[in-house]
Amino acid sequence: TSNTLRKRGSPRSSTPPAAKSSSPYKAIVYINLAGGADSFNILTPGSSDCSFLYDEYFEARGKGAGIGLTKDQILDIDASSAGISGCSTLGVNKLLPAYKDIFDEGKGVFFSNMGHLHKPVTKDNWLAETKTDLFSHHTMRHESHVVDAFREGVGPGVLGRMLDILEGYGHAVGATSVNSRATIIDGSPTTGRLADIMPTDGMQRVHDRNFLKGEENRQLQVFLEAIHAETDDNSGLFGNAWSQTFVNMWNKTDDLVGVLRSTDLATSFPTPGKTDIGGIASNLKLVAQLINIRNERGNGINRDVFYCEMGGYDAHFQVGTIMENKLPSLNHAVATFWAEIKAQGLEDNVVVVQGSEFGRTITPNSNQGSDHAWGGNYFMFGGDVKGGKIMGEYPKSFSESDPTNIGRGRLIPTTSWDAMFYALAQWMGITEQDDIDAVLPNNQNFGCNLFTDYDLFHTGQQVLNGCGGATLTTPITFQVPDVRMLTGEEQKQVCQLAVKSMSRQLGFDRSSARCYVIDQNIMNSEISPGNYDIQGIALLNFDSAVLSDTVTQDKVELVTKAAAATASDFVVLRAIPQSESPSQMPSMQPSISSQPSVPPSVSAMPSRDIKPSTPPSFVPSLSTPVTMEPTDEPTLAPSITIAPSNSHVPTPGLDTTLHDFQQEFLSRDIGDVGISGQSDETASGLYNVQGSGFDIWGSSDSFHYMYLETSGDVTLTVLVQGFDAGQEDWAKGGIMFRDSLSTSSSHYSMFLTNGAGLANQYRTCTDCSTKHYGVLSSYSSVWLRVTKVGNVLKSFYRPTTSTTWTAYGVVRSVTSISSNGYFIGVAVT
Repeated sequence: TSNTLRKRGSPRSSTPPAAKSSSPYKAIVYINLAGGADSFNILTPGSSDCSFLYDEYFEARGKGAGIGLTKDQILDIDASSAGISGCSTLGVNKLLPAYKDIFDEGKGVFFSNMGHLHKPVTKDNWLAETKTDLFSHHTMRHESHVVDAFREGVGPGVLGRMLDILEGYGHAVGATSVNSRATIIDGSPTTGRLADIMPTDGMQRVHDRNFLKGEENRQLQVFLEAIHAETDDNSGLFGNAWSQTFVNMWNKTDDLVGVLRSTDLATSFPTPGKTDIGGIASNLKLVAQLINIRNERGNGINRDVFYCEMGGYDAHFQVGTIMENKLPSLNHAVATFWAEIKAQGLEDNVVVVQGSEFGRTITPNSNQGSDHAWGGNYFMFGGDVKGGKIMGEYPKSFSESDPTNIGRGRLIPTTSWDAMFYALAQWMGITEQDDIDAVLPNNQNFGCNLFTDYDLFHTGQQVLNGCGGATLTTPITFQVPDVRMLTGEEQKQVCQLAVKSMSRQLGFDRSSARCYVIDQNIMNSEISPGNYDIQGIALLNFDSAVLSDTVTQDKVELVTKAAAATASDFVVLRAIPQSESPSQMPSMQPSISSQPSVPPSVSAMPSRDIKPSTPPSFVPSLSTPVTMEPTDEPTLAPSITIAPSNSHVPTPGLDTTLHDFQQEFLSRDIGDVGISGQSDETASGLYNVQGSGFDIWGSSDSFHYMYLETSGDVTLTVLVQGFDAGQEDWAKGGIMFRDSLSTSSSHYSMFLTNGAGLANQYRTCTDCSTKHYGVLSSYSSVWLRVTKVGNVLKSFYRPTTSTTWTAYGVVRSVTSISSNGYFIGVAVT
């Protein structure tokens, strides 16, 4: 892309940093032991008061010639919090006395058998339910950094997403990675905030180096200032953005270097050498310096995240030697950093997490090493931490028969990364459930298996929404034509529909319940021969504020069954539609409807008569009054089930992955309608929409609109059923994509009319005339779909007796319905 730069000539100023809020400083420091640390040689069974478990551990690790720690290599710690019968102690590797000291001080906790999970799994279903490349360095490192199993978050890194929310609260935030870029601290690109990457070997100002031989260091400054000088309002956007970013980084670096060079620490960090293998001490020294100058960075920082890495833990060969080489440096670095943070008086404001991408096999390989596994043991410490505890579930056995052991001592994690970061997000000040969901998009998929800040921190006060009350299981069943299970995405959507429907029908807040599918099986269908039943079990947890008589087993099963019926239509790919009516069964052999007998036509005005030869009417009639009470006259309101769909891709390559609309639908009349319309959600995804109005026609519209604002590409699918509008053939209801809420806005719509069949109508610009494509057809109910890819809109329909989508109407590019923001919904007139 070319840019024309129009420079004013004056030097460009840097963008002012964000103002610091009044909130106290808090920081998270993440230390990654890259390569997959052998964490069962960091936290072991104890050498005393745990003999049975230690003996199993030592035998599983190969006994005397193996890789397990001997009792004289273990420092015992109190493990009463682990709840292991007959085992009151666990052991810390004696090469990490700092871990034991911090733990005994009551400032550190171990997370046992923690790792990446899509949901809680067992030996029977872990392979089917965990759709990622387990045991891969690259993938599992990424999973531990994004903590977003289904890639739903806006922004790749869990700490980056945390900062996005905190910045929205008005905090000044900082993200720093030492020596290399780290996904974990990357936030949404839309914020414009970039993570800093800082070297430990000393930062330099841009002009500290001599770029031109024989010239002074600042020789290039005048040229760089001229290249990146201020530009006028008509200058190229991309060039201006690049220059502003460069000048911001230039000034930020120069300011930071000056402050760092004048910063002294109270604690002497180990110098490079045997006490700084892997540079971890140098990394943490730089972090301590940055924390010390938090008030001089920009206008001051409220919330900081830091990432450090120590490599070389991929111990396929001689794991004992590797640990003897690495752990002393880690120990010295952690001990010195902790002493420095205390000296700064910030022990209650800083939390340090030590993690790794995965654990390693309990069973040794033939090279005195261990191989890639899954769950591992990790350490967290800080002054506010409720320390001296073992969090999660430490293995109660190291035998092959243990329920977490999937072979060779690869342990299924019993605690997810989501659990730890849930508490950290709350500790950093994120307490609203919607905001926590933005930081941890998959947290709802773990039920109550999460930690809160109350669990982990002395100052914590938060509880886990949707827990503490009734716990119920309920069956969910779907008929599908293929042998398969529900995907993880489908499971989550089914649960979201169930919770949403329950909250409305049973009268509680949606955040007061949690749901995930704990198990599923596939078998031949008895009610739909030739197809298969996916039979699942959903686990629902409820808040203590939700009374037990509100969520009885019968009520929960009834609402969940209705939600599953809705999910059959909208969520589960190729599922056979279900019916709540006992007299109706799913169609065994769906039929394809015959082609209309009347040829389609495109016209500037729709015909008001079903005879093709009759000229169109220019004056639509006013629809009859709307009432919610039973009357002798028919109502003109169609009952419409509306939700985005991921089934039956209408065009090759079109992405129709379901993304549930999180905001509620709004409702309003557009134009002079005479009688006000209304809409309400009667069940999960089922809406009654009523409205009157002159028409959606000509250059100005009059109708009722149930809508929401969205952006980007969208596929909207609607089932229109129960359409009743008296004798007015051109009363209509269906999908509308609309540029604005003005009466003359451009729009693209797909309608079912009362007596004139299907109608694809559109207005390509404001105040333009409406165009019409119509075919004489008769449907009492029909599926409608409109897709938007870029600015191109297409319409489709599917009879309820068919499984085939048919393209319909005119494919139009409506540039005014911009991907930056527009309205979609259901229109009735």
